[in-house]
Amino acid sequence: MIGLVLAVVLATAPLTEEEAAKRIYAHLTIRDARSAIIEARRALHYHPNSLLLQQALIRALCEEGEEIEAIEEWQKTVELFEDQKNSRALLETLAWGVLSKGEDSQQLNVRLTALMGSAFTRDVRALPLLLRELKSSNAFLRSVAARLVSSFGDAPLKRELMRLLKEEKVWYVRLDVIRSIGQLKMTEAKLFLKEIVGHSKTLIEEKAAAILALVNMCSNVDEEELVSLLKSNRAGLRQLGCEIITHLELKTYAEKVAPLLHDSSPDVRIAALNALGILGIDAPYALELLQDSSPEVAITAAWRAMLKGAPEGEMALKQWIEESEPKYKRLASAALAITGKRGVIPSFQLMRSSSDPYVKANLAIALIGQRQHVDFACDTLYGAFISECDEKWMWDSEMNPLFRSLSPSRIRHMDQIPHYPMVVDQMVRLDVLSILSIMRYPQALTAVKSFLQNQTWGATGSAAATLLGEGDEEALRLVRELLSDPDEKIRVQAALILALVGSDPSAVEVLQSAYSHVSRELKMHILEALGHIGDSSSIPFLVEIFKEPFQVLRVIAASALIQCLYH
Repeated sequence: MIGLVLAVVLATAPLTEEEAAKRIYAHLTIRDARSAIIEARRALHYHPNSLLLQQALIRALCEEGEEIEAIEEWQKTVELFEDQKNSRALLETLAWGVLSKGEDSQQLNVRLTALMGSAFTRDVRALPLLLRELKSSNAFLRSVAARLVSSFGDAPLKRELMRLLKEEKVWYVRLDVIRSIGQLKMTEAKLFLKEIVGHSKTLIEEKAAAILALVNMCSNVDEEELVSLLKSNRAGLRQLGCEIITHLELKTYAEKVAPLLHDSSPDVRIAALNALGILGIDAPYALELLQDSSPEVAITAAWRAMLKGAPEGEMALKQWIEESEPKYKRLASAALAITGKRGVIPSFQLMRSSSDPYVKANLAIALIGQRQHVDFACDTLYGAFISECDEKWMWDSEMNPLFRSLSPSRIRHMDQIPHYPMVVDQMVRLDVLSILSIMRYPQALTAVKSFLQNQTWGATGSAAATLLGEGDEEALRLVRELLSDPDEKIRVQAALILALVGSDPSAVEVLQSAYSHVSRELKMHILEALGHIGDSSSIPFLVEIFKEPFQVLRVIAASALIQCLYH
């Protein structure tokens, strides 16, 4: 039947390239890809060397789901276009076609990959997909889309975030919406965010995200508005007022913060102590809070007293570390860790005497930060990494956002993030590896190899990116040495880290050579890493991936290819 149609069509007068292209794209507009393919083949019969028509055919083939045939067409015609720019334009069309096909997949993992792959290109063509998934019936897709929107700033996306802020019911989607609104500094959302902060039934995580979003929006503040926050009958708003004063370093408001030390809410008392401590404001009766009924408040008061040089503060923190239950020991050690030079001597003494490996690790990090007793502190931290702390880890700042304590993980599994507790644990361990690497600790290479040999490796790009922090060259050199390790697993993991952290082209060869014989999950990581590097030498390799039988791999390869073309 199709052959008969072609015969009839070919008998008619040929159209110009431009006229034929309009007909092809008209069919694509109404989602009639099959007719578009017929039109394109007819037009190419008369204009075989037309880049415009070849692009249209490849687009039509991709929308029809014929990625394999599309790549075959590209390979047949690419030699006709000696101009490198024209060849790259065809590749870009091909890659976007693969991503577009992935958007319509019935498989969640393919749609998710297409969403993330499109967003990572930072191309305007990603906007329609982001908008569509912000309206998706699937909460996980809405959550991911809301998170990705923070890298853009287009008005339609902002409007959709505002709609979700008012209407979204799923808590983890709301969290991502609030965070993105804060990162985009959408001041039009202030009123709604204040309602979230002030509502008595707001979840702790949601309240913290809303406070952070509001604080990020503040470059200045109206005095009347700030005073109304501090005197509000809602504890969350009083806490917000303290956070804004701290963020903007408004020391002139000290007399308005000090009364909140006697507030009925422990969260407000902590926020007031944080403000007084960070801004260095005197408040003699703050010492009374050393005996507060809330351990979190008492420990914060001890930290603030120690900053002011009051011996009662050091004595109280020591007592909490030596005599309290584990979670308060660790909170107190995190508080002592940020007292600067005043905390060096007690940190060293307590690190030697404590039996809690997490307390020792927190104090070791503090000493390394002050560049005091570095060798002993690195030995202690390395011991925690290798053997002493054999549980999953997390950074705990729930009791006071200023005190980040290394603690046993309490992270629960989340259906929308596979292996979530493991990913968080790996992120924290990557942070610790970064510290050891930057300090040129002799056993750092051993620690890195131990980590990379972990059979449950599952850290995503964002987790791996925490390693080496800002890309310290010494730490990068340490990992680069592992590219020639005899163990292929270590070579591949080292290459992934170099790619995702330093965009290091030296990782390309290792990643490509390992691709053919690793698991499908690791293939996905390799393709993501090649896209992050963005090296043009990866283009032929990525084109070959379009022949893979798995759509999810083709979609990731398409995103990586676009990133290599744009780089």
